[in-house]
Amino acid sequence: MRWDGLFGDLDAQWHAASQEEAEREINERARVEAALVSLADALRGSLGEEIAALMRNGVVHHGTVARVEDQWFLLREAGSSVILPLAKLLKVQGLGSTRAQQPGRIRYTLASALRILARNRAAVVVELDSAQTAVVRGVVDQVGADFMVLTQLADGVGRGRANQQGSVVVPLAAVAAVVSSAENEF
Repeated sequence: MRWDGLFGDLDAQWHAASQEEAEREINERARVEAALVSLADALRGSLGEEIAALMRNGVVHHGTVARVEDQWFLLREAGSSVILPLAKLLKVQGLGSTRAQQPGRIRYTLASALRILARNRAAVVVELDSAQTAVVRGVVDQVGADFMVLTQLADGVGRGRANQQGSVVVPLAAVAAVVSSAENEF
């Protein structure tokens, strides 16, 4: 009888130790998995939700998260589409706790999104990453690997040749936001 009690006690201790080890392993795997979640995954979990995004240039954009890529995300904001580079983001308010990884499809870079605007000959306002408010208004003419060329337009006028005021080259690293019409497809 005493042996049965001893073996029962040893079996219970072994089972408890095994259970603790399994729980430690599960917790460690959860920590590792959480460490692999990116900011893009957090934004993807809030698709269709309203957020406020504070950019490095001090501008806050309020809108609905419409698309999230690895380098940028798109907000729908009061009749406009706003492309925001993730690298220029300082703070986001309104994100939920849901996280979502991007499905295995083609990934679009910031340059890819700007090429869509160039193809559409869309009028844009480019907010620059600077201490003072700096914007360039125009039409995206060309997008290279790390720059874009804009034909500048006078404020508040159409895209006609008479309204063009030269062109400017903007490094993509200097782009804090690109605001265009909500009609542009992304």
